Amino acid sequence: MKTPVAASLIAIVAVLGACSPVETEAEGASPIEINRVEVSLDRESNAYKITWTTSEPGSPVDLAISSNPDGSNAIQIAEDIKETSFTWTPTAGDKGRHYFVVTPEAGEPTVTATRLLPLEGGRNFRDLGGYETQDGRTVKWGQVFRSGTMHELTDGDYEYLSSVGIKVVCDFRAAQERASEPTAWRAGAVDYVYFPDPATDPGGNFMQVLFEPNVTPEMVADAMAKGYPTIAKEQAPAYTEMFDRLAAGEIPLAFNCSAGKDRAGTGAALLLTALGVPRETVVADYALSETYVDYMAEFTGSADEPVSTDSPYAYLAKMPPELLSPLMRSDPRYIETTFQTLETEYGSVMNFIETELGVTKAELQSIRSALLE
Repeated sequence: MKTPVAASLIAIVAVLGACSPVETEAEGASPIEINRVEVSLDRESNAYKITWTTSEPGSPVDLAISSNPDGSNAIQIAEDIKETSFTWTPTAGDKGRHYFVVTPEAGEPTVTATRLLPLEGGRNFRDLGGYETQDGRTVKWGQVFRSGTMHELTDGDYEYLSSVGIKVVCDFRAAQERASEPTAWRAGAVDYVYFPDPATDPGGNFMQVLFEPNVTPEMVADAMAKGYPTIAKEQAPAYTEMFDRLAAGEIPLAFNCSAGKDRAGTGAALLLTALGVPRETVVADYALSETYVDYMAEFTGSADEPVSTDSPYAYLAKMPPELLSPLMRSDPRYIETTFQTLETEYGSVMNFIETELGVTKAELQSIRSALLE
């Protein structure tokens, strides 16, 4: 079952802060900065559209393309563009990941890319790069990826992923999930890491409310919000391993669960918090999942593509959609409740990361050095 999208357009908005000042030829002149960059990919035409704004409207920019996430060895594709957008289509044989370098006149370059990877199969496979931290640094592109199940990645997807160079895959799924939808990674050698099943299943707790008498959608949503903080605790051994791998410099790294929104979403929220990304940005990244994936269609099927009777999710199609809908969401309330609970119990989310996940200050410094610029 391929990841449904509402249209052929895959878009990502990367909101970036001010670049570091640089010396200009004109004494006293302020450097021109890239304030906002958006990259969208039209899957039908395979055309990328890069849109931006600058601190000085109408200022020309140069545009280059690179296969490296740091923008090195970039090839210029346009110069002195005074418009605020540019469309570029790769050659037919160019199937790797593309990073765009936008450089304003007398200013610092900004590297950006599509956040959701343009894969044929898989689910919610996306890059955590491009987010600005509270101290003005930026999360590097192409170093950490979050995803749902990889069971239906195609040969073409693996060809694309080969250009990403992932070294470690942390699979947060339980043994039964891995058995029913096994990952057959073939985009180069990786260290595929999985973990013992948690003592309890948070997902099971979420599902129980569906069978209560006179259950309502509001009751299901409340159960999701109330139970969501248990994910961080039950998945602590898996998150600890993920942080350890990152501290050891084992990047690029990808982590996944089944839907790619709950266990992976909580893991991403903890990592971005550790990197110093503002809370509102972390919550926004969490909420993107339901923008990128139609989970109701993904798990319960549609008229055009019904769920197979042997699918591990076939039972979901029999449930009332209005009750199932809250389970399919990446509602900001869910992750915000997790943060609030951790703050109440541990003083702060960072205290949870340090005490329960065992991330030392030295490891945190190593992770930030590797993943921030």
